[in-house]
Amino acid sequence: MKKLYKFAILGCGNGGKALAAQIASKGHSVNIFEALEPTKDFLKLQREKEIYVKGDITCNGNLNCVTADIEEAVSDRDIVLVVAPAFAHEPLFKLLIPHLKDEQKVIIIPGNYGTFLLKKMMSEYGISKNISISEVASLPYACRATEYNTVTVYKQKLKLKLATCPVEKNEEILNIMNEIADIYIYGENVLEVSLDNFNAILHPLPVLLNVAGIEKNPKNFRHYMDGISPLVSKKMEEMDKERMSIGEKYNLKLLSTLDQEKMYYGFNETQSIYEYVNSEESPYKDIYGQSVFGRYITEDLPYLVVPTKQLGEKVGVKTPVIDVCIALASKLHDKNYIETGYNLEKLGIKDMSMNKIIEYAIKM
Repeated sequence: MKKLYKFAILGCGNGGKALAAQIASKGHSVNIFEALEPTKDFLKLQREKEIYVKGDITCNGNLNCVTADIEEAVSDRDIVLVVAPAFAHEPLFKLLIPHLKDEQKVIIIPGNYGTFLLKKMMSEYGISKNISISEVASLPYACRATEYNTVTVYKQKLKLKLATCPVEKNEEILNIMNEIADIYIYGENVLEVSLDNFNAILHPLPVLLNVAGIEKNPKNFRHYMDGISPLVSKKMEEMDKERMSIGEKYNLKLLSTLDQEKMYYGFNETQSIYEYVNSEESPYKDIYGQSVFGRYITEDLPYLVVPTKQLGEKVGVKTPVIDVCIALASKLHDKNYIETGYNLEKLGIKDMSMNKIIEYAIKM
């Protein structure tokens, strides 16, 4: 008989709802937490406690609890999934840390360097618990909530990297998550998983190179289909090579963005990102709507591209396309994304050597 766990999901967005339904459909107890002011849709979900997933996967799950009370959400839980944008990690961690208990398992989806931030915050608050922290490279799905209790999954990823700190706990977490959906594969460490989030390549640069088109037609602009041309794809691939070069210096087994697309959504013989997003395997054809101030820049640039740049600086890798991407976004948004994003000081690793950062990524 399989072991049943008690899950808490922090985040009531598209991915959080889809995971809640999928996990609950397997018989596990699921609490879902929303930190924002409750809306009418949230209150309806709180009363009904059932979520549906349709599309590439189909399931539904009855929830144990839908709450805006963090203690109620996590106090008796075995596993805490943080399923939220990176800009929400710090406020969620502030709520979570006082309620952490020994032996709890925290899984951050997607990771976005969340392990480093959570460890730093726990140290600052004087909290020491025997927990594990795992990161997943990306959301398990390309999905959107279509109703308050329904999420449409355009495509569930076929394979997805997961790593755990401390590393000796990784097999246990992989086994738990693969019982939910048999898609998770071994990542060497949480640094590798964060650097392998391909949103750093897929999102900011195409937005920045299509600002006028997006501003003129935000509702109907298709980021992947309209925003990625052969030339834009070429520049994305140059940016990706910079990321891969950084990974090599840290002895990490990174995958190119094109190889990740093929691993996630299906292999084919395409030779460029442009060709892949226009192929039969692409999950992006029906994804409409974009903003020059949306999360493709405001999340993925400060929380993925900025730490990539600074990790590269630490080991002497030049990143001209990454640098232009950050500079242009900062100028367009009138923000200093180096200062406001996940710079290495924010993550608590500024003064660490390369080897110390790697050690920090594998040990609690």
